[in-house]
Amino acid sequence: MIIPRGGVVVHFNVSQLAREPSGSTRQYPVDECVPIPDGEIQIAGTVQLVKTDKTIWVTAQLSTAVESACGRCLEPYVQPVDVTIDEEALPILDPTSGVRTLDDREAAERIVIDEDNVLDLTEAARQYVALGLPMQPLCRIDCAGLCDACGVDRNDEPCDCAAATRASIWAPLLEIAPSIQTIDRSKNS
Repeated sequence: MIIPRGGVVVHFNVSQLAREPSGSTRQYPVDECVPIPDGEIQIAGTVQLVKTDKTIWVTAQLSTAVESACGRCLEPYVQPVDVTIDEEALPILDPTSGVRTLDDREAAERIVIDEDNVLDLTEAARQYVALGLPMQPLCRIDCAGLCDACGVDRNDEPCDCAAATRASIWAPLLEIAPSIQTIDRSKNS
């Protein structure tokens, strides 16, 4: 069951599953909003929870689309992102005795089941989506990008200054090229 809490809605009550024998499972559909620094994103997919001897194993197949800017032409576009989460969720309290099992430092580094037996996947989903984004986003594979000299978007119109710029960048190297060839010939003689 998904429990909404203060606008963050990727929560699962696992109190019953935590008391069941190892191997017990639950599967939930997910179609929720997850907050990100610039707003929120819609995440859809499935979450499967499997009870282990002391923890719950989380396997989630999630999909979303994130607004991004192309790394070549700077145009906005929507980047699809598919992620798989395979993580172990540890209870902060032992489900049978109620004794605390994790300290605050360990709880901050892991996916945890809180004192109310609620498993919160919001931060894990946000982090996996952030890691699933490309390092250099491209609106399309053949994006020509912006001209270095005049700034025109080469996807929309041709640019004549690219060849001149390229020639001027390599001019110092081309000036010493004859001397490099002379040195190589003298060594081979």
